[in-house]
Amino acid sequence: QCPAWFNEGLGSLYEQSSEKNGQIHGLTNWRLAGLQKAIKAGKVPSFKDLTSMSDHEFYSEDRGTNYAQARYLCYYLQEQGLLQKFYREFVANADKDATGYETLKTVLREEDMDAFKNKWEKLVLGLTFP
Repeated sequence: QCPAWFNEGLGSLYEQSSEKNGQIHGLTNWRLAGLQKAIKAGKVPSFKDLTSMSDHEFYSEDRGTNYAQARYLCYYLQEQGLLQKFYREFVANADKDATGYETLKTVLREEDMDAFKNKWEKLVLGLTFP
């Protein structure tokens, strides 16, 4: 019952990975260029929209951007040391927050997700691959 954004975001995080302190660690990958292009074009959905997408919407409507946005949201959580915390809290609260959106806000300590999206986009635009 995992929403598509987290299922694919977490899975694709490890498409390009290494080992760090005995654990798998996602690196930047080939999805970055397309996401950066979508950010510059203003075509990346809000995180509320991303997390609330049905499987059909996620996989059928702008699939490449959806995968990349989900992946780099998971990448951000990883880099902030919050990915494991998000996973634990998401699983614990899945009955109350099936999309993970409210859990995401709590773990990020962000009430204004539009402001967070701006900060996240700036970070993503500064990443490189390879």
